[in-house]
Amino acid sequence: MPAAESTPPSLRPVQRTAAYGVVSDGSGGVLLLRVPGGRDPAGRWSLPGGVVRHGEHPRDRVRAGLLEQTGLRAASITPRDASADVVELPGEGVSVHTLRLLFDVTLHGRPAGIGGPGRVAVVPDEDAGPASRLELDRLPGEDPVVTPPPSALEDPQAPVAVVVPPDPDRPVAQFVGRFMAPGELRSLPLAAFLSEALLEDAPVAAVSRGDVDLLDPPMDAALLLEPAVAAPDPGESGSAEPDPAQEVPVFVQRPAAYAVLVDEDAPDGPRMLLSRLAGSANTWTLPGGGIDHGEHPRPALRREIHEEAGLAYTAGPLVDISSRHFVGRAPHGRLEDFHALRLIYAGSVPLDEEPHVVEVDGSTDEAAWIRIADLDTIGAVPTAHEALAAWRAHRDGAGDGAGVLDETVRPGAEESGA
Repeated sequence: MPAAESTPPSLRPVQRTAAYGVVSDGSGGVLLLRVPGGRDPAGRWSLPGGVVRHGEHPRDRVRAGLLEQTGLRAASITPRDASADVVELPGEGVSVHTLRLLFDVTLHGRPAGIGGPGRVAVVPDEDAGPASRLELDRLPGEDPVVTPPPSALEDPQAPVAVVVPPDPDRPVAQFVGRFMAPGELRSLPLAAFLSEALLEDAPVAAVSRGDVDLLDPPMDAALLLEPAVAAPDPGESGSAEPDPAQEVPVFVQRPAAYAVLVDEDAPDGPRMLLSRLAGSANTWTLPGGGIDHGEHPRPALRREIHEEAGLAYTAGPLVDISSRHFVGRAPHGRLEDFHALRLIYAGSVPLDEEPHVVEVDGSTDEAAWIRIADLDTIGAVPTAHEALAAWRAHRDGAGDGAGVLDETVRPGAEESGA
């Protein structure tokens, strides 16, 4: 896979994370959205979702984005894959690296009012019985320009959604949508991450550059500012220690990638590759770490596993995404409002090579295969237990995203966010 390109030294690197839902109609069609009524002259399409807010679980951004943009409600949201791209904004003095997380979404009920391959865009019958209405979901909207004539309801290839009157109990849709067949997708000018996700023969795992996402909101000006560090009190200019009452935590959102590497056929019972945090007596965590600016998550994980365990990693599927939000002091002493986003992958490494730490003065000082039966006694962090459960659910075909935790962790109760 191509290595991440370097950022021009004159541009400050900025990272952000976006999450999107891939909603299928069960017959090969995927729900795409676009701005209605000609407000976007290019008529561009994308997936429901958007930029993940500080402290927000990406799964919740998909759920909220789907509801806000279409009025549809998600029944299940399961991690699917991740990609990345870099957009350089010389006028703002920044290089923006966006990590894009994709989730498979199933809906409550059958979506009505949305055209697609082989299906008619049906407007719910308000005179039908309650049971019939409960089986439908609807795409509310307010722009009559995109409402097709009644004759279009008989055409399964209607170009856009049927826009029905807004429901006062639901958000008003900002977009119109349609289920697109694979052949239709190939004719659309899709962003690179969409092509990778939706087209079988699209190139994968490359970090695209200059490929601005279609439905992302305008860049938040606050994101482009240097992180604020509380200024010292003028009356305490000689003080070596900051006054906690005067400190303002710096907001940090840090994406990272980790691997669940399990040897199920080990002679002494199933075992798991773990790394011990440097400076700790017995704190063991998953191999992996932070995704650097411009990196795709999989190459980042391959780099981290080589540094922490000296082994060649063969990438597997994304099995879980966790989100943790807490306030604590970083290793260098700065007070941070920290949002950790952890992508958990399956995969494999050679079983006939002894793991060993390659990186000098890194965050870990030992790597070893640990029997799964011993995880509780050796000091494995909660993320290791949760990742193992997600890996087992994925292996058994039972993963539905329900086991992903989104909780506040007290400083010191979890491994470093590095």
